Amino acid sequence: MITIKGGKIIILVTVLCILFVVIAFITFFYLQNNKSTVTIMEKQVVVSDKDSETATVLQIQEEEREETVEEEFPINMHENRVQTAIHRMSHQKIRADEKWGFLPLTDERVQRLIEVVEANDYKHSETYMAILKRWERHDFSQADKDHNAIWTIQNGTIGKATGLLTIEEEKAFIRKHFKTIEVDFAN
Repeated sequence: MITIKGGKIIILVTVLCILFVVIAFITFFYLQNNKSTVTIMEKQVVVSDKDSETATVLQIQEEEREETVEEEFPINMHENRVQTAIHRMSHQKIRADEKWGFLPLTDERVQRLIEVVEANDYKHSETYMAILKRWERHDFSQADKDHNAIWTIQNGTIGKATGLLTIEEEKAFIRKHFKTIEVDFAN
């Protein structure tokens, strides 16, 4: 039987704490520097069929992906992962006090998530499809409500969306959370 004296326990606990801090720092540093590389594009889109009302939206295109969108979102993925993907993509468009997790909101991801939702019988499929079909048309006018719908499904308590970001705020968000290699302001 091995016994550890009081001084040895303190040393062991100290070493474990230091090890935990080092691992946490390395993980945080890696995540902060392993950002997706994206191209920002401003685009004029029709947001209302009634009178052909248009709006300017930002789209981003992800460059140099490590995995395909099919690998990222397998067709049989769990419903919680669909919620998380939509939630994290919405952060690009919404104003909130807290935002945890970021995922570039790309046409490719939206299309793939539509395929995934269509192939599965999720409890909240109608909600996901309403959001994704709107985003497919580049209609982000309700992205704050979209975020909060998912946030509510996930029993969120912190980080409720309080509005939409302006184009300039969204650009700043994208530049902060993703590597931006080029900005294209052509329509």
